[in-house]
Amino acid sequence: MAKGTKELKRRITGVRNIQQITRAMEMVATQKLKRLQLRAEAARPFAEKIRQMVGRLAASVRPDLSPLLQPREVKVTANLVVSADKGLCGAYNSNLVRLVLAEIPRGAGDRQRTRVLGSKGTTLLRVRGIALHGVYEDHVEKLDFTRVRNIARELVADFTEGRVDEVRVLYTTFRSAASQKPACVTLLPIRPESLAAAGAAAGGTDFLIEPAPDELLRQLLPKYIEIRVYSAVLESLAAEFTARRNAMKQATDAADEMIGALRRQYNRARQESITKELLEVVSGAEALK
Repeated sequence: MAKGTKELKRRITGVRNIQQITRAMEMVATQKLKRLQLRAEAARPFAEKIRQMVGRLAASVRPDLSPLLQPREVKVTANLVVSADKGLCGAYNSNLVRLVLAEIPRGAGDRQRTRVLGSKGTTLLRVRGIALHGVYEDHVEKLDFTRVRNIARELVADFTEGRVDEVRVLYTTFRSAASQKPACVTLLPIRPESLAAAGAAAGGTDFLIEPAPDELLRQLLPKYIEIRVYSAVLESLAAEFTARRNAMKQATDAADEMIGALRRQYNRARQESITKELLEVVSGAEALK
C-alpha cells in the first residue's frame, strides 16, 4: 500500500477514536442534563411563590423595616460569579466572562469585590486581570442547598454590616434547551417595586396573615435571597450541561464529516495506486514482447 494511503488510514483511525470520545461525553452530558433540568424546574415553583409572597408583603409594610430593603449610595459592590468547573462546553464560559468584563471594569480595586464559584471562571477571570476577593473551592455540580445557603448568608452579612452597598449575582440563565443567556441580577438591596408585579399576580395585598406582616417579611427576606442564589446555581448547571451536550454533538457530527472526506481521499488514493500498479504490469509485459 502506498505511503499516502497508509497516512490517510491512520488519520481516519485517529478521528474515529476522537469521535468515540465525543459521543461518550455527549451521552454523559445528556444524562446529567436531564437530572439537573429536573432540579432547576422543581425549584422554580417554590422560588416563584416566595417571590410573590415577598412582593405582597413588601407593598404593605414600611420600607425601613429591614436593611435588606433600604437602598444606599453604591460605593462598594459584591459580585458572585457562577461559572463552570470544566471546559468543553462551547461558548458557555467565554460568554459569561464577557458579561463579567462588561459589568466589572478593570482597575475597580476594592470598589468591586468579586467571588467566584467554578474553577474555570476563576482561571479565565484571573488571566483577564479581574481582581478576585474570594474563590469557593466547591465543585459546582456537587453543591447542595445547605452550602449555597451559607454562601448567600455571607453575602447578606456583608450587606447588612455595611461592608458592601450592593450585591449582584452573574450567572447563565436557563429557560430551555435552546435558550441560555448570561445575566447580571441585583440581589441586594431588594427593590419592592421590582416585586410589585409578582405580588399583584398573587392576588394583591388585601389579606389576613399570622404573624404580623412585618415579622413575616423579616423572616422571609433572607430565605428569599437564599432561594434566588440557589436557583441561579441550578440554572447555571443546567445551562452548562446543555452547552456541553451541544458542543459534543457538534464535535461528533464534525468528526463524521471529516471521516467521510478522509475516506473519499483514501479511496481516490487507493484507486490511483492500483491504476499505477496495473500500468506498470502492462508496461512490463509490453517490454518483454
